[in-house]
Amino acid sequence: MKKLKLTMFALGILAMIAVLPLQSISESQDSRSTEILNKVSRTYKNYKSIKAGFTIEVNNKASQSSVKQSGTLYVKGKKFRVNMSGQEIYCDGKTIWTYLKDANEVQITKYDEKTMEINPSEIFTIYQKGFLHKYAGQKTVNSKNCDVIELTPEDKSKPYFKVKLAVDGVANKVEEMEIYSKNGVTTKYKITSFRGNVDINDNFFKFDPKLKPGVIEIDLR
Repeated sequence: MKKLKLTMFALGILAMIAVLPLQSISESQDSRSTEILNKVSRTYKNYKSIKAGFTIEVNNKASQSSVKQSGTLYVKGKKFRVNMSGQEIYCDGKTIWTYLKDANEVQITKYDEKTMEINPSEIFTIYQKGFLHKYAGQKTVNSKNCDVIELTPEDKSKPYFKVKLAVDGVANKVEEMEIYSKNGVTTKYKITSFRGNVDINDNFFKFDPKLKPGVIEIDLR
């Protein structure tokens, strides 16, 4: 199967599924979606760390192609890590390491939340940074009845024009997210497992070259 390379934009979107710090969501928006999102925020605010299994499915309308892959996301404050079959991404809140397994190569960049499309450590503040939201019906995800929330970016220069969240109305957790890009590509993220308040050492979010013999380090800072 073709391997996916997870971009920082995609990583930010994915992290949105996993952790949601409590935020006051504008009452000027759709009242039903506001109520649902506030409940979701209250559910996640007690998690100091997260471990979540996920699948990514990318569908390209133009080429009529589809790629699917799975992985694991870890989040602790501003720190995060993603493990997939083709790559690993580490961030200790200051530095980002993107390790490409096939090439045995790691690219090192400075973590700068201001230059990121979406900051993975600030999840649902996204709603207060240029998104409108509205209730968009229901669907079944992971055998659960979910409410669908549709997000629209106010900044029309964004590479996507719509994001849909599927929220489990009983557990008040996000089960799925779909991103609709302007280039005709639809990306679906689905949570397959979830654990909150897992014990994770801070060193887990740092790339250790000693564990990858012969690794080529490319420092782009």
